[in-house]
Amino acid sequence: MTTDIRPLRRADIPQAFRLLRASHPCRVLTEALILESFDHPLTFYRDRRFVAVEGDEVVGYVLARLHDDDRGLAHGRTFLMAVAPSHLDGALHARLLTTAERHLVAHGATTLRAEAAQESVQVGGERLREVLADHGYARTESARILGLDLSSPPEPPAAPEGSTLRTFAEFDDPRPIYEIDRITSEDEPGEDEGAFPTYTEWHETLWNHPLTDKDLSLVLLVDGVPRTISCYRSDGADRMESGMTGTLPGDRSRGFAAHTKAHALRRAWEKGIRHAFTGNHAGNGPMLAINERLGYTLVGTEETHLKR
Repeated sequence: MTTDIRPLRRADIPQAFRLLRASHPCRVLTEALILESFDHPLTFYRDRRFVAVEGDEVVGYVLARLHDDDRGLAHGRTFLMAVAPSHLDGALHARLLTTAERHLVAHGATTLRAEAAQESVQVGGERLREVLADHGYARTESARILGLDLSSPPEPPAAPEGSTLRTFAEFDDPRPIYEIDRITSEDEPGEDEGAFPTYTEWHETLWNHPLTDKDLSLVLLVDGVPRTISCYRSDGADRMESGMTGTLPGDRSRGFAAHTKAHALRRAWEKGIRHAFTGNHAGNGPMLAINERLGYTLVGTEETHLKR
């Protein structure tokens, strides 16, 4: 049967979601999220989704994203690739990659990045790595994907002196959260792909993201001043993933992050969430150590690959 690749249609979304969920077991995804993204595209990112179809069956999916840096140069990223079990020989990976590349380059991308992971993180990821190498990509970064069984949540360490915790939902004005996110992202390990989002862009892409769980995400205040944030997304059912945990530079090594994350995990357990995932840059030793103490274990690795 002929396999055609074309832009995603709204009617494809139920099948595409099932394929994505099966291919990316550590991702927090919902069908409603894909529908929301389709109906209300982001402005900060310029996304285009493609599917591979055989008759009425979706057998492949890829997301191609364009993002402008602070100099106005466009950068392309290919990720969330998923293929059906019947197409894991790599041929469909290559066709989906080529489709995404052509779209990104045609819209001005000066660099191309793509993500691929071990099989435990992305079904077909090992074959995708080989395809990326064949297409001239070189690995530039590695992240460790960690998982935690929340059937028995970690005990939070003692509260830092003078500290209180507030949920994101308690902030009518999230600008203090934005400022901590912006400041702590400046020295986070990893490639710098451009300027941090403006407050308006951050509010659209992160604060108002459909899966941002403002009841799980926490801010630690010391003497009433926000010092640490720990952000989470959840599917509203049984799984969650960490977004950003950051402590202001002058307050690090005081146990703020571990205390905040542990309380967020306990809140998740109380809500019935049983699977927690997070990803840390391989060079982020302090956060990897915190997550290990909280009980996270390695699921696998995910790499970013670059082609200019």
